[in-house]
Amino acid sequence: MNEFTENPYIIRSLYILPDEEPVVKYLNGTEAQMEELVHGKIASAGIEEGVCVIHNALSELLKMTENRVIDGTQFYGPMIVVSFDNVGNIISLTEDDAEYFAEQFALKK
Repeated sequence: MNEFTENPYIIRSLYILPDEEPVVKYLNGTEAQMEELVHGKIASAGIEEGVCVIHNALSELLKMTENRVIDGTQFYGPMIVVSFDNVGNIISLTEDDAEYFAEQFALKK
C-alpha cells in the first residue's frame, strides 16, 4: 500500500524541474508547500480540461530556467501538474493522467 492509498487527502501530482524528467510527487495541498516547490508565489494555467500547471507567478521576471513549452506558452522554473474539480479545488491526477502527462512532458531525446 502506498502513501496515496493510505491517506486520501494526499494529492498525486507531477513535479517537473527544468532539464529533468517529470516525477510523481504527493502533496498535502497547502499553498505553502506548493510555493516551496516552485520557489515563490504560485500561479496556475489550465492546460487541458480539468488539469493545470502550477508555477511561480514571477518566474519569467526572476529569470528562472526555461522548463517546458505547453500549447505555445513557455514556462520557467519548477512546475506542478495537478487536476482540479468543477469549483477549482486541486485534486489528484488519476494514475492514467499522471502517466499520460509524464510522457507528454518527458525530455525530448
